[in-house]
Amino acid sequence: MGRSLFIFGPENRIRIFSHLIYSHRFFDRFILFLIGISTLTLAFESPLQDPQGTIVTVLKYVDYVMSSFFFCECLTKLIALGFIGCGENSYIRSPWNILDFTIVLSSLLSMIFVNVDLKSIKSLRILRVLRPLRIVSKNRGLKLAITSLFNSMPNIANLLLIVVFFIFLLAILCMTLFSGKFNHCATDHLPLSYR
Repeated sequence: MGRSLFIFGPENRIRIFSHLIYSHRFFDRFILFLIGISTLTLAFESPLQDPQGTIVTVLKYVDYVMSSFFFCECLTKLIALGFIGCGENSYIRSPWNILDFTIVLSSLLSMIFVNVDLKSIKSLRILRVLRPLRIVSKNRGLKLAITSLFNSMPNIANLLLIVVFFIFLLAILCMTLFSGKFNHCATDHLPLSYR
């Protein structure tokens, strides 16, 4: 099983406690609730609002609280599962956990460098839009649907090629059959208002 973060062995009390928290049935529900609140706060944000206004300030502090909770969730999972070298259940070996880790890391960096005027740091705030995708990682049915969609992409691309080919054939057929038929407009049978 290995040592989690090179510190916590399999019998370490902190790691056992983290695993109990992580595997508790209310843990995922609480995180889903926080994701819902975070999504609502993202919906309230607008670039047209006064940057010094009350709404922007409240939303900023709510974002700090949500980011802190998501960091604690990430840290709990990292201690419980290990980062990479603790077997096949390690944290970073799941694509959904990689997404979670990227979102949490971008939130932390944007919180740490909040007063820095670098465009690259400000662009990290855009990754907060991916937070609602974390709902997919918590729901097994949505995970299956998204995975099936991505697995079917090559077949959909092949089908799209066939459809475009048939549309092209029909366009050539129509050009051959109707060539010269629609090159003028007979307006003598139209009402005067349309002439």
